Amino acid sequence: MRQGLLRYAIATTVAAVALFGGAMVTAPSAGAVTNPKCNLDEPDQTYYKIKTNNVNLRKGPATSYGSLGQLTKGTKFTYYCTKTYPTPVWWYGKVTSGAHKGVTGWVRSDYVTY
Repeated sequence: MRQGLLRYAIATTVAAVALFGGAMVTAPSAGAVTNPKCNLDEPDQTYYKIKTNNVNLRKGPATSYGSLGQLTKGTKFTYYCTKTYPTPVWWYGKVTSGAHKGVTGWVRSDYVTY
């Protein structure tokens, strides 16, 4: 019986490695915003700024996603990646100043400037 369990464990591990390419899959923390298509290890180091008050930082790239909070004019934002279709264009990144500093989420690109 132990050999059967061992064979099952090995077969399951081999299948998981083949399926996921050896990547370890972990669940995000509660409330975390994730975007697996972004290269979070090498973000754009340019700080952008929010152009106007009451800009929603969203959980996803559309107004149908919930708000993580509102950003004020001048809040700094580090850009990670873009969702271009369907329009409008949305930017995913991290808030780097203000009340929501450290929070990652999505902002419409037309509310962001240098």
